[in-house]
Amino acid sequence: MPDPTTDSFDLLLYIWKQRKPVIIITVLGALISIVVSLLLKPKFAAEVILYPTSSASVSRSLISTQGGYGKEDLLAFGDEEETEKMLQILYSDEIRNRLIEKYHLFEHYRIPADAKYKYTILNAKMHKNISFRKTEYMAVRIRVMDEDPKTSALMANDIAMLLDSTVNRMQKKKAIEALSIVEKEYRSMQLEIAGIEDSVRKLGKLGIFDVESQSKGLQEAYLEAIHKGDVTMARALNEKMINLGKYGSNYLFLKELLSNESVRFSGLKEKYSEARVDAEQNLPHTYIVKKADVPEKKAWPKRSIIVMGTTLAAFLFAIILLLFLDAIRKRLN
Repeated sequence: MPDPTTDSFDLLLYIWKQRKPVIIITVLGALISIVVSLLLKPKFAAEVILYPTSSASVSRSLISTQGGYGKEDLLAFGDEEETEKMLQILYSDEIRNRLIEKYHLFEHYRIPADAKYKYTILNAKMHKNISFRKTEYMAVRIRVMDEDPKTSALMANDIAMLLDSTVNRMQKKKAIEALSIVEKEYRSMQLEIAGIEDSVRKLGKLGIFDVESQSKGLQEAYLEAIHKGDVTMARALNEKMINLGKYGSNYLFLKELLSNESVRFSGLKEKYSEARVDAEQNLPHTYIVKKADVPEKKAWPKRSIIVMGTTLAAFLFAIILLLFLDAIRKRLN
């Protein structure tokens, strides 16, 4: 079994013997990395840290008698699920397209108008310079890198605002559709109840207003008129009893229907009020913890890291190259 110590010593000895080409290649690599790092345009990073708000309905949190403020806290921070939703929305075409339009990103990233794959190139540059991630505390971090420090800050803050307006637009669209459905049912039930009340009033004009008490009172009055021999009164009371029997069942049915529909209408009215609040509200959907400031120091490139990494790579490349050339030479001999 070969001795690792001996092998390591032999390698060091070989490097020492070949120190001149190794040093030359390493120095060349270092010089090239210095020149390249100096030619690279520096980029500045700006960050926004935000939390999503709770997804609790405004109406249920504030005015509903069923939901309750304590159950759905409008002022609470969103949970992990809300954070994940925010991250998905940040990658939406709506936000992307508005950034491209506002900052003229094709020109800003120097992408030729006649480039064959200009959108692919633009997407790659945006992916490289704009990033979103979830922090360990369930917040969302928006990070923008740009050659212009002011642009990086403006773009990061704009993305945060676009996120809020996009969420608001999506929720408002759904709320308006819901309002339209509830309002249609609300107006329909209003007309239905108004029709029932109108029928009850018409029966009232016919003398039907309390079937049970009227029936009992008419019977007693009719029997008393018969007992007194008042034929005229008895005939008039009999006609009223016949009229009551004819329309009494309709009256009872309408009163019961009106009572049931009033209960339904009360619940629907609350839903209608909730839907109106949700459709008209314009509350923020994010809590901005940290706005992006114009960065003072560049974030990229890290020239020292580039130079050290390239120098080390050149050193290793020189050793491997020399070992490879020696191996070929030995085989040829």
